[in-house]
Parts: sequence; C-alpha cells; structure tokens
Amino acid sequence: MRNPNPKNSEFLAKLERVRSLLDESDVEGLLIGKQANFSWLSCGGEAHVPLTSDVAAARLLVTKTDVHVIASHIEMPRMLDEALKSIKATPHVFDWHAANGARDAFRKIVDPKKVISDTGEWSSRNKPDLIAPLRWSFHPTEVRRYRDLGRNAEAAINAACQTIEPEQTEFEIASHLSACCWLLDLTPVVVLIAVDDRIRRYRHPLPTRKKLKDCAMLVLSARRQGQIVALTRFVHFDKVPPTLRKRHRAVCQIDVALQQSTRVGAAVKDVFKRGVDEYAAQGFPDEWNLHHQGGPTGYVGREYLGGPKVKGVVQNNQPFAWNPSIAGAKSEDTILATEKGPVTVTAAKDWPMLSFEWEGKRVLRPDILVV
Repeated sequence: MRNPNPKNSEFLAKLERVRSLLDESDVEGLLIGKQANFSWLSCGGEAHVPLTSDVAAARLLVTKTDVHVIASHIEMPRMLDEALKSIKATPHVFDWHAANGARDAFRKIVDPKKVISDTGEWSSRNKPDLIAPLRWSFHPTEVRRYRDLGRNAEAAINAACQTIEPEQTEFEIASHLSACCWLLDLTPVVVLIAVDDRIRRYRHPLPTRKKLKDCAMLVLSARRQGQIVALTRFVHFDKVPPTLRKRHRAVCQIDVALQQSTRVGAAVKDVFKRGVDEYAAQGFPDEWNLHHQGGPTGYVGREYLGGPKVKGVVQNNQPFAWNPSIAGAKSEDTILATEKGPVTVTAAKDWPMLSFEWEGKRVLRPDILVV
C-alpha cells in the first residue's frame, strides 16, 4: 500500500468524508468511476479520454484502510504520473485486451456486494446520490484552484469578445473562444454561440454558419482539474436597441436577486423563489418557465437545477451558477457561497458594468459590450 500523502490536507479531509459514508452505509468500500468524483477525490486529477463521456479511464477504490487505482496498461502510467500525482494509491494493472480485466482486479481486492459505487458496475451497489454531496462543499485548497479557474475563464471569454467582427460566423466565434480557452489550460466543455435573431429564439444555441450582423451572445463552461465554471457575455455593434437595453438590465437585476440570496444555510428552493419573484417585479412574470435558472455547480455543469421543490441547502464554499434569461437577454456568472456572502469567481475585468442596489449593497453585473 502506498500510504496517503500526510501533507495533503485536502485529500485527507476527503478520505474522512468517504470513510464516514462507508460507516453510515455499512459497507467495506467505495468504487469511483465517474470523472467528476475521480477529479474530486484525486484533488484535481483528469481521468477522461473522450470529452463526450462522463466515465473515467480508471477506477478509484477506497476501503476503510486503503486507496486503490485500477487501470489498464494504457492508462496506468498517466494515472500515476499526472492524474494521481497529488495523492497516493496502490496500482492494480490489467491488460487492455482482457475482457474482464478491470472487474477481476476489483474482485481480488474486495467483495463487490460490500461496495457502493457511482456507476453500479461489477455487481457493486449503485448509490450516486450518496456520493455527489461529498464534493459540494469545497476544501480551502479547492477554493484557490476554483478562483484561479474563474479568473482564467473570464479572461478567455473577454479575449474572444475582443476579436469579434461583423460577418464572422458563429462557428468562427466559437473557434476563437475555444482557442482562448486552450491557451489558458482550460477545456471548453460547453460553447454556445448565437447572433442576432438566434439569441431571441434559442436558449441553448449551438453555433452555426449564420453570420453576425449586430449582436452576439457567447456562453462558456470551462473545466480545469475537474472543476467547472460557467459565464455568459454579450457584444453589440453600433447602438443597442432600447428593448434589448431594458431586457438586459431586467435579467441582470434578476441575477442579482439570485446571487445575493445564495447565502450559506439558505434553502435552494427559497433562493429560486427570490429569482422568480424578481422576474415578476421586472415585468416578465412568465419568462422563468422558458428555461431553467441554473443552480449549484463545481465538478459537473450543474449538480442539480434550482426549482420550487428541490431539497438542497446552500453549503459553505459551494459554487453556484445561476443563469436567468429573458428572450434575447441572459445573465450568468459563477459564484462561491461563503460565510461572508457570495463571491463572484468569474467577475468581469475591463468590461462595462451595470450597478444595482440590493438590500443596501451595491452590486455590479456585466453590461453589453458595445463595439
């Protein structure tokens, strides 16, 4: 056994959470196969190959006394050298061509019937809903990585916005945004681009060959070391129409209500209601029905969506990405709920801002960038 690194307080704290879950569930082990949980427990290890899969290229197994990694000969060198460099785990290697190599390695370590997992594979007990909450409250070291991720994601979308020109296609804008991400060691996991009338028509606009005339919306979810942030920005050429100005300011005010209500200990359904109430106050009472409003994020795009019946409670150092929208307008940044209040980790820099008042506090939101 390669003992856990005693200097890695983040890993030790996570092991304590996992082993408490083992005791509560009366099982001998936890098998991790999803990328989000792998990155969380490994303190930032990336174990994916295709971006289209949420399953890791290796498996982590935590028992009451040990930590193991199960991987093929193809993946194990990278797992040990890079993905698991922040922790230590006993390696179990199998041949890539062995049909049941991973399963057999797993069964040599522990009885599958005494294991819970996030995939339900190899006869383990599928309990993803018990595992996900372990990662919701960030360790201080995770917070530092997350803040850095947020700054870089903002820098990427900001730089991309500066390159936009009329007659560019949505595909071209998407390529600029993606390139800005890769240059900053970010993986663009969601890139949505809409120009002109497509902004008003679609809440999730995949880029097309449509050319920009007046206005562009850029939506980005960026990942680094497993963590994800989300943000949206608008760019307009020439004078912004009064109708768009009104809608943009209204949706920003709704976002302020959602963000500023995201306080540690608050019920997420109550935060959601504050946003719905603000839609009505701004004169758009039905728009919230046309798209989800976002919710807690972190190691997946959204852990779950905020809604009138969700049971979640805002935790300390838990990230949220609310994304209220009114046809043609949207506001989105990623915040971190802290004991001192919400902190925006993707805060706009060198960008025109709008000022709002919320319960005696001045709050800024990104305006439309006019070129």
